[in-house]
Amino acid sequence: MRPKLILFDLFGTLIFSTEKIKKEDFFSFYQKIGFKLRTKEEIKLFTSVFARLMTESENWQDLSQKLLEKFVQKTDEDAVNKLANFYRENLVYQLYDDVKEVLNFPCQKAILTSATSFLFSNLGLEKYFAIFTPRETKFLKPDPKAFLYPLEKLGVRPQETVMVGDEIERDLIPAKNLGMEAILIDRENKIKNPQIKKISSLVELKRIFGPVV
Repeated sequence: MRPKLILFDLFGTLIFSTEKIKKEDFFSFYQKIGFKLRTKEEIKLFTSVFARLMTESENWQDLSQKLLEKFVQKTDEDAVNKLANFYRENLVYQLYDDVKEVLNFPCQKAILTSATSFLFSNLGLEKYFAIFTPRETKFLKPDPKAFLYPLEKLGVRPQETVMVGDEIERDLIPAKNLGMEAILIDRENKIKNPQIKKISSLVELKRIFGPVV
């Protein structure tokens, strides 16, 4: 089947993080500006809140202010600026080399992500993909409603759609349950016998859907 729509996950599928420092250095910086993250429980809570606020924030400044309000109970402008600049410098994302192989596929292409758009706005993906973040869908993967929203907006049925992602539980099982074809991208061959179609590079989509794709 040649799809009318290919729906891509973002992180691990199209882009990856090029963090310049180690995870422990992040927490060291947090301590310096007033975050109290001493126990495993405190770090777990911070990680959970950080992930949620990332989907709700407008930019790094907005995220930094919300985090400081939540964990430090202050919105000192200097601290907000320091944290925002720290993120800008150390959380950088770039495209996998094989993304260029799918940019000119003659079908609709979309991205479904739980990330907010300011994280990847510098990559120019909007030129090639319709982009759906929680701001548009109002739901997060693996909620089926998150998957159905792009299809409704783009006028395609699940049976005409292929979902490509790197997480079986969050990306692929929900899509498959809705009637989409699901393809796992496992770049490092970490998942053995996934019981789902698997590729190691986006280049392989040409082989699956034929040379005219």
